[in-house]
Amino acid sequence: MKRRKSTDRSNATPAAGEKNLYLRIRDILESARAGVARTVNTTQVAANWLTGREIVEEEHCGESRAEDGKRLIAELSEKLTADFGLGYSVQNLFYIKPFHGTYPLLIAPGILPALRGESDEPENAKKWEQGHLSPNLSGTHYRTLPRVQKSAARAFHEIEAIRNNWFARALEGQINSLLFERLAKSKDKTRPV
Repeated sequence: MKRRKSTDRSNATPAAGEKNLYLRIRDILESARAGVARTVNTTQVAANWLTGREIVEEEHCGESRAEDGKRLIAELSEKLTADFGLGYSVQNLFYIKPFHGTYPLLIAPGILPALRGESDEPENAKKWEQGHLSPNLSGTHYRTLPRVQKSAARAFHEIEAIRNNWFARALEGQINSLLFERLAKSKDKTRPV
């Protein structure tokens, strides 16, 4: 097989050209993998949001009592676990429930079109807004965040998780260590009276 000579790479050795080719292709494949992971994550987050909405609507529609709600979740957990495997425990379903009420999935830029494989905005035009779903946070992040009662504390932890690339366990650790409250308290002490 003959090598074609390139006028752009007249000073480059064939080995250097092959290395550059490898690096360019590696970048393409790494970018594709990251895109696939983001798509899977976004789809799972949306599925969790929709699942939470369905559970809450069913509970409200039936005007169920607490015992009925627990029974409903237990039966649902058993069936979903049989069909889809781990991830649908009673505890997880209880965590998924408040998610849909805390985050406005349906108005988050690009989320639903992305689920349908469409996009009405260029990629760089999609801006994350506090309180909306971020493609940088996983379903586990969004299972944890609604447990933070104060909206200011939840927004703080959400922003910090995105900014610092916290894994879900790190986020949970920061929430449990009362990071927001400690920082708020330290700022109060530094303010002149």
